[in-house]
Amino acid sequence: MLLIVAKYLYPSLTRILEERRKKVSSDLEAARANREEAERLLAEQRALLEKARAQSDAMIRQAEEMARTLREEREKELALSVKAELDKASAQIAADREKMKADLRNETVTIIVRSLETLLEESLSDTQKVLYINKAMKALDERKAG
Repeated sequence: MLLIVAKYLYPSLTRILEERRKKVSSDLEAARANREEAERLLAEQRALLEKARAQSDAMIRQAEEMARTLREEREKELALSVKAELDKASAQIAADREKMKADLRNETVTIIVRSLETLLEESLSDTQKVLYINKAMKALDERKAG
């Protein structure tokens, strides 16, 4: 029986074991190849992810820089606008002040002339009236010039 087993079963058993060994070896090789491919894909994905992070960081930095630049430009524009408005207001105030001074001078002269007219009509001759009016006009002209 040992001879029958050795002659008929052993070759079949050896063939089956060899096929099984080849199958296991093939499966191990395929698993190894799949693992290497998975590791390669994982490394590729990590590299892509890192690249995407770097790009997004660069975009964020660029956006922040643009926002800062825009903010600075707007602040400068606002400062210039405020300065222009202040200068305009100062010029208007100065013009108004000069106009008020001129109006006050004119009003003062008018009051003085009316007062003089009243006084002159009552107590002075026509010649004296003309002399006083000329003297007042000359003083007024000197004041305007000075």
